[in-house]
Amino acid sequence: MKPELTIVLPHKRNPGNDAALRICLDMLQANTVSDFILLLDAAENEPLYPRVNRLFDIAPTDLCVYWASDMFPSPGWDVAMLEVYEPDVLVTNTVVEPGAIAMYGGNHQKDFGRTPETFDRDAFEIWCADGGHNAGGDPWYAPYLISKAGFWEMGGLNEDSNQEFSASDVALFRQWKETGHRVVRAQNSWVYHLQRYSDPAEQAKR
Repeated sequence: MKPELTIVLPHKRNPGNDAALRICLDMLQANTVSDFILLLDAAENEPLYPRVNRLFDIAPTDLCVYWASDMFPSPGWDVAMLEVYEPDVLVTNTVVEPGAIAMYGGNHQKDFGRTPETFDRDAFEIWCADGGHNAGGDPWYAPYLISKAGFWEMGGLNEDSNQEFSASDVALFRQWKETGHRVVRAQNSWVYHLQRYSDPAEQAKR
């Protein structure tokens, strides 16, 4: 069957992130309803945004989802996102975080574990099945569903390595809206985010 989606997943290699990636891949396999192709790029030190652009460039489908290895999807996350997708719509969902570090205001705080080892998958999936919580306000900048054509219409992600964290993602969203497109948050679609807490350098700061 022809895949509907390409999941673009750049991964920064270190022991904590690698442990998170194993959970991420297992949950993507189990909780994604649509047929999909996964493009995974794993590196230790290579800058993020050139890798993301390369993955979008080789994606075999027009529908692409930008993902991160410390984000764990709810069952059927993709169905809810696809229901509101249109070519001029960039689709996000609700990001759930434990509050391990400062949280983005548009995300929802609930603690299902702060490391790959303590993540309570059963509790997270039960919470989602019981209706979870659909956050309001402006959404976070990953994961998101976008057409490959629309991504390149915006010029892809700025590859300037001197930018602050997430600056290229913010710029893409801003340009998307300024050119008349819409950003829509899908209801009843969630990801649990470890907030970079799986990075040993972040743990050391605490």
